[in-house]
Amino acid sequence: MRGRRVDFRGPLRICYEQFLAMDLEHDAYRTSRVWLTPNFSMGFHQFGYLDSDYDGLAHTHGEYSIVMCTSGAIEILRGERRDVVQEGEILVVNPGELHRCRFGLDGCPSRGVTLIVRPPAIRAVMEPMGFRCLSQDILFTGKVRSGDAFELAGKLVQEFQQRKPGYSTMIESLVQQVLVHLFRCWPADEIVPCEFQFAPQLPWLHMHRATEYMNSHGKGAFRLSDLCIDIGISPSRFIPLFKNSAGINPHTYYNSLLVFKARRLLKTEGSSTKEAAYALGFRNVSHFCSLFHQLTGSTPKTDGG
Repeated sequence: MRGRRVDFRGPLRICYEQFLAMDLEHDAYRTSRVWLTPNFSMGFHQFGYLDSDYDGLAHTHGEYSIVMCTSGAIEILRGERRDVVQEGEILVVNPGELHRCRFGLDGCPSRGVTLIVRPPAIRAVMEPMGFRCLSQDILFTGKVRSGDAFELAGKLVQEFQQRKPGYSTMIESLVQQVLVHLFRCWPADEIVPCEFQFAPQLPWLHMHRATEYMNSHGKGAFRLSDLCIDIGISPSRFIPLFKNSAGINPHTYYNSLLVFKARRLLKTEGSSTKEAAYALGFRNVSHFCSLFHQLTGSTPKTDGG
């Protein structure tokens, strides 16, 4: 069986605006829209992915990621813990929490909205609501459902798409309203005081854009210098922050991501070693096999069965 070629096309449409808006759409189901305030304090990511559209390895960042699934399901791995966020459910990935997401479970597109919020912005919303644990960091556990929160999330996506005058102010207000509804319904025993201890992290936006870049560039087209230009950060700053977030340097992360994709092509899609190598952008099979063995200790043929 011949495996399908991995899609390493660049984004078909990108626009960057004053408020760090990013809008990528490849087709009917593959969507990535990002909006953040100028100081990165809060924003959202609207997504639509299948399994192979957006692969990422375990990493951390300093913001809360509040994952709201609107259709399909999203698998979130945090250490030994595995959670599946189903349609209508909301889960929080906390700052500094090592995690990895998988989309397109059972072949169905995963769609949703993730709120990206820094801890001071979370506390600024919680304080007027009477929460008493704000002298410490806050850890959210479990999952909740909130129809009001999803309704507001739909409105903020609509504001972004229409971009009428004042839309940025409207989006920021809607993000805050979503947070209020979440904090109203989140069980009190699942809001846990804690103390975050981690090295300076790569901001969520930079990690997301780096991962998007890695997913859209095959081995022969990947350049770290181009990635940094695309993100808008110098390599000298990007590399140590990336290593703090991912535990490995960008090149090792990228090569590991290719091997992750290769294993799917070999095991799930029945590709041959040669087909997998060329699909991932390698210019020759021997280079692919050497890298595969270096990172896994086995050959593509043995590993793929």
